[in-house]
Amino acid sequence: MDTNSFTHPIIKGVPHTKLLPQGTALVLEGGGTRGFFSAGVFEAFMDEGIMFPYIVGVSAGSANAYSYISGQRGRGRLIIEKFVGNSHYVSWRNLIRHGSLFGYDFIFNTIPTRHIFWDKDVFDSTDIRFIIGAMNCETGKTVWFDKHELSPNLGEVIASCSVPLVANIVKHKGMDLLDGGVSDPIPIEKSIADGNNFHVIVLTRNGGYTATALKHLWLVKLFYRKYPHLIEAIKHRHDAYNRQLTLCEQLAREGKALIIRPQLPVSVGRATTDTAKLLALHDEGHREGAKAIRLLT
Repeated sequence: MDTNSFTHPIIKGVPHTKLLPQGTALVLEGGGTRGFFSAGVFEAFMDEGIMFPYIVGVSAGSANAYSYISGQRGRGRLIIEKFVGNSHYVSWRNLIRHGSLFGYDFIFNTIPTRHIFWDKDVFDSTDIRFIIGAMNCETGKTVWFDKHELSPNLGEVIASCSVPLVANIVKHKGMDLLDGGVSDPIPIEKSIADGNNFHVIVLTRNGGYTATALKHLWLVKLFYRKYPHLIEAIKHRHDAYNRQLTLCEQLAREGKALIIRPQLPVSVGRATTDTAKLLALHDEGHREGAKAIRLLT
């Protein structure tokens, strides 16, 4: 099938019926197309009408939350089936032609307006706090954007998803922005700082994973020589990830967090386009989300 001409009957958003108590947060890791695990988790939440009063995400975690907040069951899985394998979605051709491995205009404009409708009305009317993190290249620190201030062109989420070296710097609100998953890979510290006392943390790596230092830092220094704080953030990204992961696991042991993560070894990379692998990861997310619901309700 020519996916460029594919149009699915509109999946209308369904408002969520079970808002969890204040102080309960949903914390979302990124991971490129590994984020379809999180989309599967959200399907389980939507099955039960469950919504969180507070959601914080970076990179693909924030992107996939859009369909969850708009209450559109099945939308994420349909995107995998019909569009992730399309070269406009992710490809080296995109990088060569447009400077970004992922085709953000295709993902955030073409798909939701021409192919698989995104129900912005339900998204806007869902009364929760939704926060997206992107990294300020000048400071190497995370900038946070609340739901009420998000731009119509989704500039904040595009910035949050823009991985260094394989995406363009996003100029937004007077700042130069890149992937929030560099400066805050698992935004648990933001959730704590905002006063939440229980955290449901969705990770896209299986247990036992630890991040390691970037091997080609010389390339980062070459590309971003005008941004010394950005270089430092990328250099120490693995330290930030491992610190935040350790904190998540400590909170889980203390009964202050619930971690949802893949149980099977993850063979999906950041830019994997293998439909079968991504659907399997999505469906594993659905199963793990359903298990977690029994512990939440």
